[in-house]
Amino acid sequence: MPAPFATDTFRFSHLVKHEYEPNFAYCRDVLVANEAGARTYVVGTVLGRVTANGKVRIAVQTASDGSQNAFAICLEDRAIPATTDTRVLCLVRGPAIVSKFALVLDATFDLLAEQNALYAQLEALGIRVNDAV
Repeated sequence: MPAPFATDTFRFSHLVKHEYEPNFAYCRDVLVANEAGARTYVVGTVLGRVTANGKVRIAVQTASDGSQNAFAICLEDRAIPATTDTRVLCLVRGPAIVSKFALVLDATFDLLAEQNALYAQLEALGIRVNDAV
């Protein structure tokens, strides 16, 4: 089997197709992330917000602390140490358009209906989820 000739990680341009006033960062905010165990966020990771403390973590469909709902999309690669508050640049509001194929969902969103519900939550924030690549 031949070796791949190129590999690439997700980039901001793979994810964000349109953003209102990017020079003023209107759609962006720096949020505080905190995970129970060490995690790595990549560009496009969908985050939920814990209702009790307002901190974000990877959205998990089976969670019951509020983080099961889409609240933001990570815009940078970032290592999150266990139980450590870490600032993360995120897309938090629209008007914006993102590529569905560049979103990174937790494995618990394994059913199409669950994924569509997550996309609808992002759309409610003004972040349109498009089939663009």
